Amino acid sequence: MIIWIASFPKSGNTWMRAFLCSYLYLDFDKENFSFDLLKKIKRFPNLDQLNNIGIKPKSFKDVARSWIAAQNHINSNNKINLLKTHQAFGSFENFPFTDSNNTLGAIYLVRDPRDVLISYAKHMNQGIDKTLDLVLEDDSKGYINEEKTDVLGEMRGSWSQHYNSWKYSNINEKIIIKYEDLVNNPFHTFSKIINYLSYLFQKLSFSLENSDEKIRKCIEISNFNNLQNLEKKIGFGDNIKSGEFFFNKGTTKQWQGKLNDKILYKIEKKFKKEMKELNYI
Repeated sequence: MIIWIASFPKSGNTWMRAFLCSYLYLDFDKENFSFDLLKKIKRFPNLDQLNNIGIKPKSFKDVARSWIAAQNHINSNNKINLLKTHQAFGSFENFPFTDSNNTLGAIYLVRDPRDVLISYAKHMNQGIDKTLDLVLEDDSKGYINEEKTDVLGEMRGSWSQHYNSWKYSNINEKIIIKYEDLVNNPFHTFSKIINYLSYLFQKLSFSLENSDEKIRKCIEISNFNNLQNLEKKIGFGDNIKSGEFFFNKGTTKQWQGKLNDKILYKIEKKFKKEMKELNYI
């Protein structure tokens, strides 16, 4: 069964994977953390997953009609499978993203959309105004890029559509984690996540060690400065634009003093309900 690590882009998904991969898969006595460890939590959908079921997609619809079959194949290992996705929850032309036979739970990460915009623009190495469309655009889909074969296409929608799609999804066992809580109170927040995963593991008769000491150690291993320093030394494969680091700052309220009133008005008007709900405004 799958546990999703889901988020709108630039909301802490990779940081979460670094922590979880350290906690679940790192042998502290024999090895140091490396970015290769992140491959333990793969992105969905990706080309390998579709090729494994004999699909060579030529369109977004080809990807969508294969979502369930690809998940069935992944779950044929009879294990708990953690997968990263930037996919909004829902369906495309009556093809559902997932179903109760494949999904056990979900960790949804949400971040202040103003900070998402700042981080996204740097990641894409493009201007704020152009990147703003990626945050505001309703019913948007990701891209199919044959050169970057691990990203085939995703329904994303606007920031609020994405958040609401997972919040109101029919996944009964889900938790919503604010990026800001990871930054401001990491031990409490990561402990909450491990408690949640322990509960899900037990439902399927698997066990997961729940150790405060291990949580603290994995927080230290995966802290932003360590990830940034490692990227400076060896690079990071998810960085799609040269000249910009994937792990840039990792702080909160980066938008202050960087976004003009016109942009702030557009974001806060469109996302007023959700931003109030999450105490961003």
